[in-house]
Amino acid sequence: MRSLSRVSVGVIASFSLLAACAQDSGPAATATTAAAPDAAAPAAEADIATRLAAADPEKGKVLFLQCRACHSLEQGGMNKVGPNLWGVFGRKAGLAEGFDYSDAVKNSAIVWTAEALDAWLARPSEFLPGNRMVFVGIRKPEDRANLIAYVQRETGAAAPAAP
Repeated sequence: MRSLSRVSVGVIASFSLLAACAQDSGPAATATTAAAPDAAAPAAEADIATRLAAADPEKGKVLFLQCRACHSLEQGGMNKVGPNLWGVFGRKAGLAEGFDYSDAVKNSAIVWTAEALDAWLARPSEFLPGNRMVFVGIRKPEDRANLIAYVQRETGAAAPAAP
């Protein structure tokens, strides 16, 4: 009976971790609620270069705390629940070595640019239906820009030229 209790606690803890990825919690939580309505998405995508020019990678570092349970950034880093993000910029989706992607990601024509990541981070389930990422998204465009700037810095990607 005692081992059954331990298993139950483990299962509950696992579900709690997954739920935390999709709910507001912690200092970065103010940035992670449901994505903006579809009508606002094109305007946010259109000005990603401007938002990146004003972005604060240190604020993005705080936002990345939500991501690190599933993703690593360092070169040669391990895949976790999600793929390692080193070299993600300019790479076709579904090609990170050693990661088992959903068919939706593998069969997509997405190439990861700041614009594509901005749209993905707004609401992954709407950007690419059928993907397995359990994350509700980041509503605020400036928070997405801060996160993208941090990921660019940490993965050695060249930041885009200022507009």
